[in-house]
Amino acid sequence: MFLKKLMINNNFTFIIPAAGKSKRFYNKKSKIFYRYKKKLLIEHVIEKCLKISKEILIVSNKKNYNYLKIFLKKKKFKNIKIIIQKDPIGMGHAVHLALKKVKTKFSGVIWADQIYLRKQTILKSINFFLNNDDLLTFPVFKRKNPYVSILRDKKKNFLDLIQSRETLKKNKYGETDCGFFIFKTNKVRKILSDLIKEKKIYSKKTREIDFLSSFKFLKKYGKINTIQALSFKDTIGINSKKDLL
Repeated sequence: MFLKKLMINNNFTFIIPAAGKSKRFYNKKSKIFYRYKKKLLIEHVIEKCLKISKEILIVSNKKNYNYLKIFLKKKKFKNIKIIIQKDPIGMGHAVHLALKKVKTKFSGVIWADQIYLRKQTILKSINFFLNNDDLLTFPVFKRKNPYVSILRDKKKNFLDLIQSRETLKKNKYGETDCGFFIFKTNKVRKILSDLIKEKKIYSKKTREIDFLSSFKFLKKYGKINTIQALSFKDTIGINSKKDLL
């Protein structure tokens, strides 16, 4: 009964960062415009969001902007706005730009290439989030060679997200995220803005403003919880064409 009521939730705005360069995808256009099963990759993600929230913000670079504008008009998608990230300086900056425009109590961030993330996992995450008064909640699943690994304390509480590109030590098996995160808008907007100003969440490897690096700071201001995703497929982001199943 709860899931039916939650199908369209006016308290949520979804943010889709889609301003990346797609260097590993080897396609003429950005990977978000690659056609897979008769739909563009970003179309798969947009449709998941539209089933839950009427408000969607897509963060685009200048190059993708016109393609996105034409695509959205052709599909007649409503309540979707495009925000331009002039310089590709990271997911943290993309989310920061979008949060300036968010008016709802809660926000959800979903990477533009998470086409296998199931609606049931999204709903399960939102259900848990709303019933536990978390600052931030996101689904996780154990897998081999995770690109992002969850670090926990002895009591299994969340400590940090460790990205393999930032460390020489690689985890052969562990919990990873699903590229989907939900949180309280006002608190995260303020904290993320402060972290960017103080230059605390810059990636050592890429020198970009990294959204995931903010989590170890966010947990000081509220509870960060994880829930079990439904399957391994929920974790798959499309970085190259080999990732398409």
